[in-house]
Amino acid sequence: MIEAVVRRGRRRSAFSLIEVLVVVMLISAGILPIYSLIKSGQKRIVRADTRVMATLFGASALELARTLGYDRAQKLDQDKDFQELKANAQKNGFNLEFIPNLQPLLPLPQGAKPMFLLRVQIVVSPISRTFSDTPTLRFVTILTDPRYNFY
Repeated sequence: MIEAVVRRGRRRSAFSLIEVLVVVMLISAGILPIYSLIKSGQKRIVRADTRVMATLFGASALELARTLGYDRAQKLDQDKDFQELKANAQKNGFNLEFIPNLQPLLPLPQGAKPMFLLRVQIVVSPISRTFSDTPTLRFVTILTDPRYNFY
């Protein structure tokens, strides 16, 4: 009789297979939502990083055009600093496109020489980023010819 009690005691000291499976199921049910939160957070971080970098490249190109001025900004794509910025953007997965446009200033007073405003547009588009929903960003500024007064 004492042996039967001892055997029962030894038998009960381990977990049954069903108890182990229940515990594993409960742990996995708690870990899966946490994993999905981490994964979606990583996606949001990468998207935000992509948009911030695109904005920085576009704003840098616009500032370079403003710094160069009316005459030299018309040939921004031939500028050494712009070429360096464009190469850096391509290394980081973006394409920089420079679109200049001379717009006539109208209406002109009688007898006045034609005057133009330089509309500089920089288009930043992703070329090798992980997310395809990254928008193409357009940055625009207008430069005036300093040889004219616009009063």
